[in-house]
Amino acid sequence: MTEKTNSKTATSGISDSNRAPRQFLATITPAQAMDFIGRAGENTYRAKQLYDWVAKKWITDPASMTNLPASLKEKIKENFLCAAVKIEQDSECADGSRKLLLSLFDGETVECALIPAQDGRMTFCLSTQVGCPVACAFCASGSAGFVRNLHAGEIIEEYLLCCRLTGKAPDNVVIMGVGEPLLNYNNLVEALETICTPDGIGLAARRVTISTSGWTPGIRNLAEHGRQWNLAVSLHAPDDKVRSLLIPSKYRRDIKDIIAACKLHRQATGRLLTFEYVMLAGINDFPEQAVRLSRLAAEADAKINLIPYNKANGAFERPSKEAIKKFENNLKAARIPVTVRVEKGFDSSAACGQLRSSAEARKRKQS
Repeated sequence: MTEKTNSKTATSGISDSNRAPRQFLATITPAQAMDFIGRAGENTYRAKQLYDWVAKKWITDPASMTNLPASLKEKIKENFLCAAVKIEQDSECADGSRKLLLSLFDGETVECALIPAQDGRMTFCLSTQVGCPVACAFCASGSAGFVRNLHAGEIIEEYLLCCRLTGKAPDNVVIMGVGEPLLNYNNLVEALETICTPDGIGLAARRVTISTSGWTPGIRNLAEHGRQWNLAVSLHAPDDKVRSLLIPSKYRRDIKDIIAACKLHRQATGRLLTFEYVMLAGINDFPEQAVRLSRLAAEADAKINLIPYNKANGAFERPSKEAIKKFENNLKAARIPVTVRVEKGFDSSAACGQLRSSAEARKRKQS
């Protein structure tokens, strides 16, 4: 794996060492379907049938495309990567949330989650990388290191697979799974543009939230791109000194730079900004930190989502319920919109990366 800097998107990430051998069927457009059908010597109406299977019925396995002839199904398999994301493990919790460990075409694994709300709404939480290069100190996602970016087709396949499992499109999609989405900017945007194509899969842009550790070049790129995707920034501290204890320097940006980039995104898109704040006992849960955090939120016109720590690293502890409530009340006293995340899937390693980390540990023991 090698370092690269993409001057167009300024993602400065780790380049892929594993290129897909063929185009993912999940990324096919109507024009590409028509071109393929023409080259395959089939009747033109087959192009719409093929595209509808992917975009409207969420199917990427030709074997399930019942109105296509067997000869065409074989040609599809020869020309595209089909059904390239498969379920390795499906963990369902008492509250109805599900955490999936997915295998990819090259044998790597990644996670996604299906999170139902009490009012019946459904949220899909999707990953963008195998492992995470940011390696936040409290997070399991980067504990095993970074492997590669997900291809756009794999991100789309995550979405389509979740649609098949639930039998419907989600109410919301959060790009909050494993990885730093904005360090995989090109594939992320290609995937979301496909998912949000009005005449295709058709998810409304405003139903998408992209979560970032504060990678400001990517935030500025999103602002320039102009799509009305919501933005969530994992701030985790109200000052750079404490933040430096939690996020390694390579991909960490100063809070001042983050606030400026967030303002730019808000001006360009008009969309919601959220500061995500994982609460760690004795680190970032003091009342005076709540006051400083409220000032940052007011400056950026952001709401705050407090996340009680879900233990993934023995070096940290979750604050007491009393400390969390006091922190929340301090924010409310400053008239900052604040929520405390309702924990989902605690009994199935719900925090990002925990399911994959457990699977990788089992593999090492077996080898």
